[in-house]
Amino acid sequence: MARPCLVYDGVCNLCVGAVRLLNAIDHGRAIEYAPYQSLGPAVRRKYALSDRDLQGRMHIVERNGAVLKGAAALAKVCRLLAPFTVVCSFLDTPLAERLYDFIARRRYRIFGCRESCYIPS
Repeated sequence: MARPCLVYDGVCNLCVGAVRLLNAIDHGRAIEYAPYQSLGPAVRRKYALSDRDLQGRMHIVERNGAVLKGAAALAKVCRLLAPFTVVCSFLDTPLAERLYDFIARRRYRIFGCRESCYIPS
């Protein structure tokens, strides 16, 4: 894997909005983006990504094969894309993880979902 890959829910409006923003500021193309809906069974097995986990959280698969999820994945993305150390530091806290979980469980209800999967160009 040449770059870390952010795995997101391609039908979630919140997730798609976040990926669009990240892709727009990722001028150096430091990250690949993949909706979990496009991951084949072999990739899911290789990184131990269950449907339940993928539906509930963003994940980042690092170059070395390590997988971070939820707020920790967003903290990693923050470190890769921006010098916002305060934001990165907050995302590595238990409070951020609880907030992430709270929003993730309600994301379709709050933000809605798309009829088709979004894949960045």
